[in-house]
Amino acid sequence: MNKHFITFFISLCGVFSQVQGQVYNYADGEGPVSPDSVKGFYFGLNLGVYFANNKTANFYDGFGYSRDGGKLGFTNSWLNLAIQGSPQAQDRTSDALGGITADEWRFDESDMPLQMTFGGSFLYGAHVRYMFNSDFGLFSEIYGTNPVTTGQFTIQKQTGNPLGNDNLESFGIRGEEQRLLITLGIHRVLGRKAATARGKTPSILPYFDLGFNATFSKFEANFINLGDLAGNVDLTVFFNNQGQFTDAANVLTGAGVGGFAALGMQITIGRKFTIDLGYVASFEQINLGELNQRALQSQIVLKAIYM
Repeated sequence: MNKHFITFFISLCGVFSQVQGQVYNYADGEGPVSPDSVKGFYFGLNLGVYFANNKTANFYDGFGYSRDGGKLGFTNSWLNLAIQGSPQAQDRTSDALGGITADEWRFDESDMPLQMTFGGSFLYGAHVRYMFNSDFGLFSEIYGTNPVTTGQFTIQKQTGNPLGNDNLESFGIRGEEQRLLITLGIHRVLGRKAATARGKTPSILPYFDLGFNATFSKFEANFINLGDLAGNVDLTVFFNNQGQFTDAANVLTGAGVGGFAALGMQITIGRKFTIDLGYVASFEQINLGELNQRALQSQIVLKAIYM
């Protein structure tokens, strides 16, 4: 999916690079102004789509984790307990399979999800920038996103076929996470001097960003869907054999550091307002329990900036 967005963004940049616009770097009634006159603080809104790396998605594959954050084995896994960990769980699973009895289905480690994948998630936050001139500045951002990962697990309906050709029923599993990112970087606009030397007055110019980020992660949810009859089952709460609530999963949080680079087009609208449309590649460290992974994440962003 990311490759399609990158291809689209590069094509869009190519179209924008051919556009020649009016110089919007004017004070009211005063004519053109020097690039240095735009120095100062800018504030803005950062919106976009965040693509989490699938390298950390299997943290939500149903095995679950112990109180100290270590991954559990199959027998004590959250998914196994939800499927067949108590008579109530077995009855619920039988209902999900159409009302067959517990001895007519089987669930083992081979039925656990093989691969969880993240989809794109909405990104939102605040941006503050100090520009030394129209083409160079420092900025900081704080923004959040809620990545969601999905996958499938199976339950084997035993047909009694001596060849072992049992029917597999597939069900969905979902994990939800919160991420808060804080960035510090430089912003550099390119091509203004070259365009001016050719007598052009562009309002659309390429830019790049470079910097560091801190990523704060929080485990949010993990549940399965057993169809219309049984519905959603929260994997993070546990019951005894009498169906009484006994415990809930420890909510894991963690923090890590990384870096990022961005490439995009800056569109100037009026003397004090710009829109940045860009692609960001960030190398982030994700910490949750014993999970400690560094992976490349991607973002498509739109920043509306006002001085």
